[in-house]
Amino acid sequence: MTPRAGRRRPRRTPTLNNVNALAQVLAGRDAAPAWRSAATRRLAYAAAAAGWALLAVIAIAEVAVGIRGPHGPHGTDSAGWLAGTLVVAAALLLTPRFPLMAWRLAWLAVLVAPLIPGQNRVDTGYYTILTIVYVVAALRYGPPRLWWLAVLTLIPVWLWTGPDWTYPIRLTIALAVLTAGLYGVRAWRGDRQRLAAQTQLTRHQRERNAVLEERARIARELHDVVAHHMSMIAVQAETAPYRLAAKPGAETLPEPVSEEFAALGQAAREALIEMRRLLGVLRTPDNSKKRGSAPTTAGTETPAEAQAPPAAEVAALAPQPRLDDIPELVATVRRAGAAVTLQMPANGEQLPASVGLTAYRIVQESLSNAARHAPGARISVTVDESPPSVRITVTNEPPATGQPHADGTGHGLAGMRERVTLLGGQLRAGPEPDGGYAVRAVLPMNDTAGPGEAP
Repeated sequence: MTPRAGRRRPRRTPTLNNVNALAQVLAGRDAAPAWRSAATRRLAYAAAAAGWALLAVIAIAEVAVGIRGPHGPHGTDSAGWLAGTLVVAAALLLTPRFPLMAWRLAWLAVLVAPLIPGQNRVDTGYYTILTIVYVVAALRYGPPRLWWLAVLTLIPVWLWTGPDWTYPIRLTIALAVLTAGLYGVRAWRGDRQRLAAQTQLTRHQRERNAVLEERARIARELHDVVAHHMSMIAVQAETAPYRLAAKPGAETLPEPVSEEFAALGQAAREALIEMRRLLGVLRTPDNSKKRGSAPTTAGTETPAEAQAPPAAEVAALAPQPRLDDIPELVATVRRAGAAVTLQMPANGEQLPASVGLTAYRIVQESLSNAARHAPGARISVTVDESPPSVRITVTNEPPATGQPHADGTGHGLAGMRERVTLLGGQLRAGPEPDGGYAVRAVLPMNDTAGPGEAP
């Protein structure tokens, strides 16, 4: 009968994967375990040694009191039984590192021991050891090796636990229940590991996306800063020949000088064009759509409305904030109900636009984080200009009792670090001993200054 399309035909013959699994169970090498920590590894070896010592003590005690011996209840050779038990118990010492090898040793003991004269057909100690190493090997490897381990373990059960069917059936049911439980535990562990790995991957991807978005935002802001300076260069270079020639008593500028000014202006304009192209690459698709013209109905807008730029365009053309704008930022936060104190020089030194913009963004993000994570707490902002660095410290007290707490995305710190790293500064953020939080940044006052030391 032809199977339906899209459905695999069930395999009725042993697959190569199953054959390889059987070969590994019987003679394959044990893979090195992936210990969670050194403490876990030491604990596993200690438990194995303790188990071997416990079985050794029990075996010696049985021989000492006469439970095992030619005239004991079991009628076994005491010396041979004790030697065999100590050897088979050594499988416990191998279990943490070589569970398959330990299982083979215990399985061969259960399978071959009844053939040795003077030994029991069913030794409880041997079966106990076999069960322990079977559990460890099953958890380590899982299916399809788990199925082969279960099937091979049942061979001595059906050979030596007779002659009736009662004990073999009971042990088979017990082993099936144990195997099902081990399969469920291993599947649960695998799902948790995959979920943890996916969560870690998602977190890394979010952090990477946050860094890329922040870099694009920094590039757009720096574009505005640099474009202003380049525009001034272009204007001054193009108007210099006219301004200098217009002075009383000034002579016409030589031709090479005029050409030099024209070349400077042309170079500045080309630099602006290249910067705009680079900024276009950094624009996100959403921003591009926002900047595009929205569909309108013909004849419904006035000429003034058609020529007016969108509000987003007007906001984009606004000058970038500077260090001098921090008091206004603090005042805005105070009007929102936060208790903020500010300490900064009234007439500070003239900082580069990029440094002032970074300082403003650090204070802005720190105030936002403090209001989000510690609502109702007092906030302190300190700006200290001590050449060659400017130090910014934003601290907040522990959140007030009973205030709602909002969780953030954690992207603010990534953005601040990107800005500080761009300038060659240092940033340190973390909890305070009193339960509050502090953000400390050191920024060089000029492009040639190296990174300062975090306070």
